[in-house]
Amino acid sequence: MEKRNDIAVFPELFEGMEQFIEEQAAGLKRTSAILALALAVPTTLFIHYTLHRLF
Repeated sequence: MEKRNDIAVFPELFEGMEQFIEEQAAGLKRTSAILALALAVPTTLFIHYTLHRLF
């Protein structure tokens, strides 16, 4: 049995796939940045508070 590449057999099904992947990657980067800030700010404030109380 001959194995075929789906993109070669049905190219119309994969139109816009690159744009979709780029949009998903951009969303993931944006979400990662927001999550990093959401973790960094409280952590920084906690460290500052702890060091202020010690010294």
